[in-house]
Amino acid sequence: MTQPDKTDISHVDVDDDAAQSLAEVSARRLAARSQWQMALARAKDRFAPANLRDEAIDTAAHAVGNAADRGASLAWAHRGKIALAGLLGGLFLARKPIREAAGPLTTKAKGQISKVSASVGRARKR
Repeated sequence: MTQPDKTDISHVDVDDDAAQSLAEVSARRLAARSQWQMALARAKDRFAPANLRDEAIDTAAHAVGNAADRGASLAWAHRGKIALAGLLGGLFLARKPIREAAGPLTTKAKGQISKVSASVGRARKR
């Protein structure tokens, strides 16, 4: 029987490598598990109903604010056209009250025009 050579430490290295490898695997597994638990906690926190509501409100407020800014800049750029359209729309919608208010004035103006034209016609005849 031969005795193992005391200078040959290959069998010791294998055991040490295996132990070191097992420790690394265990450490990696522990790190992955803690990382997973932190990610899960962040996800639970982010997707909590109150946080989702707050996030939706912030997003909607941001979108409405941007739309209002774009609308205001567009209105300022075309303010003359908008004013003219408003004036014409107002006149169109108020055409009946305007006609009722202007009716007596037009009748009075027509009477004065006929008087003036009659007096001009008489002056020409002389």
